[in-house]
Amino acid sequence: MSHTIDHSLLDLYERFAGDPARLPAGTHPDAERWERVDELLLDLHLIRHGYADEGYARHVERTLKEACADATVVARMHALRL
Repeated sequence: MSHTIDHSLLDLYERFAGDPARLPAGTHPDAERWERVDELLLDLHLIRHGYADEGYARHVERTLKEACADATVVARMHALRL
């Protein structure tokens, strides 16, 4: 299974507010990708609220570009607020 964050994973993540316990039976997204979304959203939250320096923000942006399927997924990650 690919470890790339894509729109289908974000659809599930948003629908269930990031809580894997709320997923219906038989729905099992890759746990590593789910946790990666959690981590990156936390990083983006910290950056938005001034808890990270510019160097860390650049690191997170590079990581997003590597982890996400394309620029539209990166933009969606930036827009997510859960």
